[in-house]
Amino acid sequence: MKTGKYMPKFVMIVSGLFLIACLLPGMIPLPGSGPATPMPTMEKDSDKVLEVLNANNYVRLESLAQEQYTEEDFSKPGTLTFTIKLTDDKPTYFSYGWCTTTEEILRQNLEHINVKLYFNDDKLGSDVIHPLTFTRSDGLVCVDYGVLMSEWQTGEYKLEAVAAFDEKINDGIADYAAGDYAFVYNVTVEKNGNTSETPSPSP
Repeated sequence: MKTGKYMPKFVMIVSGLFLIACLLPGMIPLPGSGPATPMPTMEKDSDKVLEVLNANNYVRLESLAQEQYTEEDFSKPGTLTFTIKLTDDKPTYFSYGWCTTTEEILRQNLEHINVKLYFNDDKLGSDVIHPLTFTRSDGLVCVDYGVLMSEWQTGEYKLEAVAAFDEKINDGIADYAAGDYAFVYNVTVEKNGNTSETPSPSP
């Protein structure tokens, strides 16, 4: 169950702490010269991430999207694209989330889901991706793989979340086919009153 359509209260579950240690194996930053546009600051301290989320002092990236998709769109493999415009300095939360009806089903599902997050086509590492577990008000048990970003510079960015399901799974409510579930965010940052005129990109 895709969790992007709600704003959860991030309450850590004691039984879910194993996720922090064992999920996202091999998530390390890739070497390279990095993107041409300066990257925003990505919080590495999970306690600070929780502090910001619990204080509701952030904006979820997908909540700024111009596009609207249905539950059916989210429930099948494929790519969904979102157009985002950032105009203020509030921290931004970029994530992929998954919810199930029980903790046991969550553990079973996660054995077959490989989540990767990208920034300008570079894979992000476990130093900035924080797997957070929580229980929703409706009782669903969830994990969210998130990156908290701030200090964006004016420019254009591409962010992508990809969840690869290696087999059909059931979250306790519905079946989800095997395949890649990709979410691409094309982000334009315009700050300090630079919203009226945007330079045309170089050919």
